[in-house]
Amino acid sequence: MPIQEIPLELDRLLQKGGLVYWQASENRRSVSLLSPWAHNILGEMADTLSAEDDWFQFIHPDDREKVAQSVEGSDSESVYQVDYRWADSEDSYIWLRELGRRKSQNTGEFEGLIYTIKEQKELEHTALNISEREKRKLGRELHDDLCQQLAGMLFFTNNLVYQIKTGKDPDTLIEATTEIKKQLQLSIEKTRCLSHGLNPVSLDRKTFQECLIELIQQSQTLYSINCPFQMGSDLTIKNQDLATHLFRITQESINNAVRHGNADTISITLQKEEDFGILTIGDNGSGFKADPQDTDGMGLHNIRSRARMINATIEIGNNDLGGVSVKCKFTLQNK
Repeated sequence: MPIQEIPLELDRLLQKGGLVYWQASENRRSVSLLSPWAHNILGEMADTLSAEDDWFQFIHPDDREKVAQSVEGSDSESVYQVDYRWADSEDSYIWLRELGRRKSQNTGEFEGLIYTIKEQKELEHTALNISEREKRKLGRELHDDLCQQLAGMLFFTNNLVYQIKTGKDPDTLIEATTEIKKQLQLSIEKTRCLSHGLNPVSLDRKTFQECLIELIQQSQTLYSINCPFQMGSDLTIKNQDLATHLFRITQESINNAVRHGNADTISITLQKEEDFGILTIGDNGSGFKADPQDTDGMGLHNIRSRARMINATIEIGNNDLGGVSVKCKFTLQNK
């Protein structure tokens, strides 16, 4: 039997919100009513779905048990929520979020809404990739830099112990301890830099402008580049999440300009335009050889993902100097 249609006025409202309405019996397995435009989200399977079909057979095998548990554990007074993968075609799945409730106590009839959460899942995946990449980067820096520094300190300490045991003169001992002090100071500085990289922006201690200036100074020293910076005096960023994502976008843009574009000058501006802020990072490097939209590098992917997380628009392309320009326009938030 075909799936029934719902009132046109209700369907238009749901369609604008990207919501699919459904009704089902037999503990959610037999769907008797479905929004007529459901195929826009559910794919080609929705066009052939009938009340005789088992809804669960189109759910990814790994997700069926949790969906069944959510349905069985629900009652008429509460709404359950469950995310699962749905077979939108014979060989692919999409992520859906389902909200449902039992129509009345001790009945197998249900109703609810479904909408796609593809973008949310992509953001979650991106966030995990960023986290794993930062962990690997931290591990390499600890192993290749700080651990080597500490190993050097151990060598100098053992040498000092030997010199003391063999009765070396005071000047020789002073020279050895001075070297240990020098290595210790370097280790403290490197540890400070690592900790700053883990938590680069803390608006409780510094303004966002001060955090950016620190990043620019470190980048100039590390890469031997020129990095002019301009920021409007009427712009203040107070939101912690916004500040962190803007900082990381700037950091990623600088790294890309140096490592991939061989730039030696990177200009950064942060200006206010009505209720928006505009962050622009431009360099004099080699630029893109192809359309940046077709470039699938992790750095550009991270920049775009962070922009989406703060509901900002991002424009990435070549500039008049032949290098790359990254322009991020975001809504200013007071909290």
